[in-house]
Amino acid sequence: LPHIVAGESVLLSSPTGSGKTLAGFLGVIDHLARDHEAGSLRAKQIRAIYVSPLRALAYDIEKNLRQPLEGLGLSEVIRVGLRTGDTPQSERAKQRRSPPHILITTPESLAIMLPQKVFADAFSTCEYFIVDELHALAENKRGSHLMVSLERLERIIGPDRDLCRVGLSATVAPMQEVGHFLTGVDRPCHLEEAKVERRSLVEVLTPLRRKAYPPAGYTASRMIRDIAAIVDRNTATLIFTNTRSGAENISHRLKLALPKLESCIETHHSSLDRDVRLEVEDRLKDGELRAVVCSTSLELGIDIGCIDTVVMVSTPKGISRTLQRVGRSGHSIHKMSHGVLVATNINDLIECVVCAEMTKQRDLDPVRILENATDVIAQHVVGMAMGGGITADDAFATLSRAWPFRNLTRKEFQRVIRYLEGGGESLREQYSETFGKIIDRGDGVYITPSKKVERDYLVNVGTIHADGMVTVKLGRRRLGSVEEGFVKGLRMGDVFVLAGRPVKFVEIGVGEIFVERADGRMPSVPTWNAHKIPLSSGLAREVSELRSEMDRRMTIEEQEPDHVADWLIERWSISDTNARAIIDHFTNQLIISEIPTAEKLLIEVFRDPEDDPSTKPGDERVHFFFHTLIGRSANDALSRILSHRVKEAVGGNALVTIDDYGFLMSVQNFQAAGLSTADAWRDLFQPKNAASDLQTALDGSQLVKWQFGGVAQTGLMVPRNLPGKQRQLRQLRWSSEILFRVLSEHEPDHPLLEQAYREATHTFLDAERSFSFLEEVQNAQWKIVEVAAVSPFAFGMYASKIKESMMMESIDEAIERLYRALQEHNVRDSK
Repeated sequence: LPHIVAGESVLLSSPTGSGKTLAGFLGVIDHLARDHEAGSLRAKQIRAIYVSPLRALAYDIEKNLRQPLEGLGLSEVIRVGLRTGDTPQSERAKQRRSPPHILITTPESLAIMLPQKVFADAFSTCEYFIVDELHALAENKRGSHLMVSLERLERIIGPDRDLCRVGLSATVAPMQEVGHFLTGVDRPCHLEEAKVERRSLVEVLTPLRRKAYPPAGYTASRMIRDIAAIVDRNTATLIFTNTRSGAENISHRLKLALPKLESCIETHHSSLDRDVRLEVEDRLKDGELRAVVCSTSLELGIDIGCIDTVVMVSTPKGISRTLQRVGRSGHSIHKMSHGVLVATNINDLIECVVCAEMTKQRDLDPVRILENATDVIAQHVVGMAMGGGITADDAFATLSRAWPFRNLTRKEFQRVIRYLEGGGESLREQYSETFGKIIDRGDGVYITPSKKVERDYLVNVGTIHADGMVTVKLGRRRLGSVEEGFVKGLRMGDVFVLAGRPVKFVEIGVGEIFVERADGRMPSVPTWNAHKIPLSSGLAREVSELRSEMDRRMTIEEQEPDHVADWLIERWSISDTNARAIIDHFTNQLIISEIPTAEKLLIEVFRDPEDDPSTKPGDERVHFFFHTLIGRSANDALSRILSHRVKEAVGGNALVTIDDYGFLMSVQNFQAAGLSTADAWRDLFQPKNAASDLQTALDGSQLVKWQFGGVAQTGLMVPRNLPGKQRQLRQLRWSSEILFRVLSEHEPDHPLLEQAYREATHTFLDAERSFSFLEEVQNAQWKIVEVAAVSPFAFGMYASKIKESMMMESIDEAIERLYRALQEHNVRDSK
């Protein structure tokens, strides 16, 4: 690219497999080759830094970069070095003595090197900085952390020149905002979107056939058979699920469906041991595997060889992620990308249909940048103090040049400084030595007070916090890890699935459990790790628009089903079978209730006699289904606001189950009496004081408490590691719990506590979307309907309630029971 050759920063967006990483490096290689010819290429100088969010991707880049260097005859001239958390000490020592010209690293390893004086001279000659998979960093704290590291690197280089920053991404929007994120405040960035005409085919597959509600077990069995057929006819298939437990479940069932290919089907996700993952990646590249089932771990640009088809079980909940996954097939601009979206239920089918169409249009989800993370500020201030000392003015100026901190106020910054000097107002009198990380040496320059603080800093750099995982060992081999909560529920002899194979729990140790092979046995306990990816607001909005159009055609214009089917087939490019299943779904909804749309807020009221047989008459819970089509994260925030307001209005607590398309609120009879009209609910949906009500609802919540644990680790208040060893999770939780209580009671405006609340609303709850919905719904049509059976559009919410409450009923059986009740109601109604 001419921009890179000229030393000008650029954000390059180009489809997966189109060669953007090589394009990013070619300008750098050209520059270094010219310096070599001119005799000005010196040893022990880092001239370019490449940062990857994944260690595995960094390994790939190092190997792939050596090929063009060898082809150009420059492999002995331009030296390449790899530095990650897995780099051996001997190699690190070698890099300190003789730094490479091109350093390939990760955000965390770069932050570890920045304050070390031995790297200062080598960093001062850096001219290029390449950030790969930028979209994977732009929305999260790792990205904010990296952007401050970049500003610190600029300080080392000096004010006379700026780094040439190169951002690479297959899916990024809006480009201008992400360009600012890359280059920082008041620096130009060229935006280059390569319109590579690469052919792609995204299809929708459903095992439903014509009936929207097949018998229990039918859909899952048919889905496995359909996926097995794809695997059987392909050379290599990549299968994505949205959870790690889903990957394990499908991998296990796929092996049972294809016994002759069992040894050629593997599982890949982040809870598996690194050696297990690398073995799977290598076998896939070498053509030894027919299928790999993964969660999100193979979305990014790791070289995995030639993939024929990418299968996605349910939508990836956003268009950017869908494009990223589909692009893993036909990994070349000359080959077609082939993706198959597999719908697991009727609501999923509608989502898949909309997702496929939006993917064809490349209607990307906008990036939401996390701003002013105070724990990141704290960590970097300590790093700058460690690297020779820094004034508060210089530290503030450095942070403020990074785009995520452009709106940082001096007051907010000074509160972080006060925390770093002694833990904050509530802790400094008695615990300043324990929590103090910086001191003023007397001339306004902050330095670290001891070598201990510096050692603690180096082993706690980064934003990835301990998450309570327990190691699983098969003999001497480390298979991977599962959640601590899952292990607590296990009994000796229980069988579960990990790495795509059934294993039996036989022994527990300190921070680890031991298993043995249980080949051929079915799992005896539920799957582990069911964290769900939230539906993006953009995709939720388009599904809402589809519902609105179906409502118009079926109720206002009263079109015949054949006409509606023709429209669905033509507009959404789907089969007649899929169109008929969708019409069946909407028809059943209209029989018992109404269709929720973008212009109408539908509230359904239902009493289930089989909900809890032990409940005394008169004490039954009343279920309110709110069809708010704004995505899981926004519904989570909205339901918390409503729960708080219900408690204030009628007393008592409400049980809430959230879904991508709404939420279910279950209350007792005495509460429901005051909530029986649309006007009563309208009063509770007022936008006024929504932010403060959400804050009150979150006070002391497990979500904020859990988030504080991570913030305290990143902010160096509760170090997750000690030099030479890792602290046990219960120690981290105990420390975080005590500090959370102390700060909540005595210093509620502590910068780290406030950051925990901010992350709860930004990262886990889409508070902004919920607030805007409260504004929009004031002009909507309100409809409250008492239903005799759970409506088809509410099935998903009610099934989630059954799953979350651990009732002794499978989801499939629950939906079949609900559907029978719906049919019985329809028969009675027709009579």
